[in-house]
Amino acid sequence: LTSGRVIDTKPDLALVVANLGSRQGVKNGMPFQVWRGEKQIASVRVVDVRDAVSGAIVQNTITPTESIRTGDTLRIDTTR
Repeated sequence: LTSGRVIDTKPDLALVVANLGSRQGVKNGMPFQVWRGEKQIASVRVVDVRDAVSGAIVQNTITPTESIRTGDTLRIDTTR
């Protein structure tokens, strides 16, 4: 498991949907960083895991003016 992508967002619920699931080793509670290019924009924590997708709650945003978008990259947060 290296990285994934945001495939949908639900801003009203502070939720993102990732293209990573239990098949890729994702488990509830896993922390991920959200990146756009070379810049980290947020961190999320997985709350729902399916076979090929998972849902994560936005924990914090690094830059409040930038919201998470479809296509942003997810990387496992090894600092937490």
